[in-house]
Amino acid sequence: MLKAVLVDDEKNALEILEWQLQTYCPHVHIAELCTTADEGIAAIHRHAPHLVFLDIEMPHKNGFELLRSFPDPPFAVLFTTAYDQFAVKAFKFAALDYLLKPIAAEELVTAVQRYEKQQPSPFKDQLELLLQHYSHPALAPSKLPFATQDGITFVKPKNIARCESSSNYTTLFFTDKSKLIVSKTLKEVEELLQPHGFLRVHHSHLLNVQQVSRYVKAEGGLLK
Repeated sequence: MLKAVLVDDEKNALEILEWQLQTYCPHVHIAELCTTADEGIAAIHRHAPHLVFLDIEMPHKNGFELLRSFPDPPFAVLFTTAYDQFAVKAFKFAALDYLLKPIAAEELVTAVQRYEKQQPSPFKDQLELLLQHYSHPALAPSKLPFATQDGITFVKPKNIARCESSSNYTTLFFTDKSKLIVSKTLKEVEELLQPHGFLRVHHSHLLNVQQVSRYVKAEGGLLK
């Protein structure tokens, strides 16, 4: 049985999410519903939940301020938010789960199942990256998280030589000749790496231009 705390300033949204969890995820025990960040902080201390469903935009104190009360959170977070392109991009950068309102039942079930299957992940590092990108979206972080079959791996973009598409996965090839298969399409990887000087040179290849020393004008062009 998973224990959860729900935090959202909209009472109607809380009640809908409560009903959805009871209906589609009956193994999730809802310990408490909270309408403010302070209530959420108290409830988390009181119940020690496995999961916190957390709205970002709340008056007085938002979801990020709640999380700052837990420097090394012992729980996982499923963010709930109305559509906000900057917030969504920040979640993707940090490889964190989020649910867009109105929350679709199948997406809720998938998110809960993903939490149950995943290996322990470096949530503290992901949270720091999320806060950094949400506050300063123009800054390119020095490390990026990539989901793999074993969990989350943090990678320095400057150490990636190139990326190659493999259906719904992407293989990252590093300058030290090692490689890593990540659970993202090449398009998703491109969104993360574009600020770091990566260029789509083919429909299935992404290249770090810092690793290019020559361009040969032959047979359509060749990069070395």
